[in-house]
Amino acid sequence: MTKRESRNSIIRHLHDEVYCRIGISNAHGVGVFAVRRIPKNIQVLRSTLSTQDIRVSKSSLRHLPRATRRLLQDFCEHDSRFYWLPRHGLNALSLYQYLNHSTDPNVSLIRPGVYRTLRAIRGGEELTLNYDLAFGEKHIFAKNKKAAR
Repeated sequence: MTKRESRNSIIRHLHDEVYCRIGISNAHGVGVFAVRRIPKNIQVLRSTLSTQDIRVSKSSLRHLPRATRRLLQDFCEHDSRFYWLPRHGLNALSLYQYLNHSTDPNVSLIRPGVYRTLRAIRGGEELTLNYDLAFGEKHIFAKNKKAAR
């Protein structure tokens, strides 16, 4: 790709695909917010980062620093035995990793890495996802973050 093609590609991306930013959420610390109106049925949160996670046993990560294990607990999907870690690591995160749960969501998961708006979203409004529907299981949220670790 030439410099001109790269420049035109990034300008198209900024115009056609950039709708959101990270912000402070009343629901759960950090969330994803619309920076402008997003129409209904638009694919949002497109990323060039891989959405293929790597399943790693929790026991194989025991040697990691405690702070790193807490980071995995906070940001990665996990169950009692495994973490699903982003293939690109944790120094580059996609916006979709900051979507908070809601039983009245405005975004749905179509397939890994592909999210679509369920209705028009106002500028400044938080984007949310129903975790139970998206991941096919009831999610339990710890009331005390320290207890969850």
